[in-house]
Amino acid sequence: MKKVILVFLLLVVTSNVTFAYEVGDKIDDSVATKIGSVTGKVTIVDFFASWCASCEKELPLINKINAEKLDNVQIIGIDTDEEVSEGIAFQERLKVNFKVINDDKHILVNKFSPYGMPALYYIKDNKVQKIIFGAIDDIGKVIKKDLKGM
Repeated sequence: MKKVILVFLLLVVTSNVTFAYEVGDKIDDSVATKIGSVTGKVTIVDFFASWCASCEKELPLINKINAEKLDNVQIIGIDTDEEVSEGIAFQERLKVNFKVINDDKHILVNKFSPYGMPALYYIKDNKVQKIIFGAIDDIGKVIKKDLKGM
């Protein structure tokens, strides 16, 4: 029995298990609170950083979507820069017009564990509905199309 427990512990310690949110997963209540998820409303969580060239191209398009004030949709940015001042300067330069959480301690990014950036997560009723990794040409049209099905 001791050998079985030892083997199990070794597997757990040496495995690269990730706990990334995937489509269909319910997000933790603490995460829902941090991002301001609202029942019945789609929350689009946008992970970005100042060092991400694709993020710099995509953020102005996300700004346009947010400016349209789509019904039952809110956009929350998660800036993953380790230096908050760099992240804020980036946000100001791009005139980000939606709420941003500066996640310099990577608490939220570790919960979601996106495979790359930019990364968009559609959350509705605290459940992941869709994930998009990487920059998408004309992301505004993609978001509008996606929202029709939610």
